[in-house]
Amino acid sequence: MRTLKPNTASVACGEIVITQDEASKKTHQALFAFSDDCYYLFGTTVLDTVRTAAGHNIHKLHLAVCWENMLRLALWSSVKPLLHDVIYLLRKSGINGEELGPFRESDINDIFPWLYYGKRFDVLRRICNAAKARAESKIKTSKILVYCHLISDETGKIVASSL
Repeated sequence: MRTLKPNTASVACGEIVITQDEASKKTHQALFAFSDDCYYLFGTTVLDTVRTAAGHNIHKLHLAVCWENMLRLALWSSVKPLLHDVIYLLRKSGINGEELGPFRESDINDIFPWLYYGKRFDVLRRICNAAKARAESKIKTSKILVYCHLISDETGKIVASSL
């Protein structure tokens, strides 16, 4: 699989998928019947790749990424998001402050299993929708529709989506 390069030439598909690895590609491809030439790995960061995609002649952009990269999209952060920003996002997504108490000193990646195994798919979907909204607002001049798919590193499955 190749990375998306910045240029003015069109990509092979009007609808492309950015994935973080080959496993994410296979997971997405099992649900969506896109050809191999529609899939790209993100380059240095997922944000840079979204910006690069906006320069291509596409109308839809799918992002199939893990928890941390979904948070990077939702918070529009090139680096690992700060815990207090993630907690703020989770509170906006329907989690009350009391529930988040045990995570006040945790790594941001410790929160995903609690949401996933706690069947808080409504919250995971809201995170995907926040990532979609942020990405579309950052590339608004290109009028590209963005779809975000959250992939569990543990199961390798899409566990939430903005669709």
